[in-house]
Amino acid sequence: MKIKLPNYIYVELYAEMAAAILEEHYPDELHTTEENGDVRYTERAQDIYIEYCNLVETVLEKVGIKSAS
Repeated sequence: MKIKLPNYIYVELYAEMAAAILEEHYPDELHTTEENGDVRYTERAQDIYIEYCNLVETVLEKVGIKSAS
């Protein structure tokens, strides 16, 4: 069975899953605060997050979950 999700839901799904994995494995190395007060992922955390996004997308595709667009 194939499941096609609207793109915005598909992106939210894999992004949230990747972030959850990242937070589970790297809880102390995730964020940095910019001079202006913005909080963002560290460079290393961002690289790992992108790898996890790719991994999650691959798993979703294997089980038949894809973006409709």
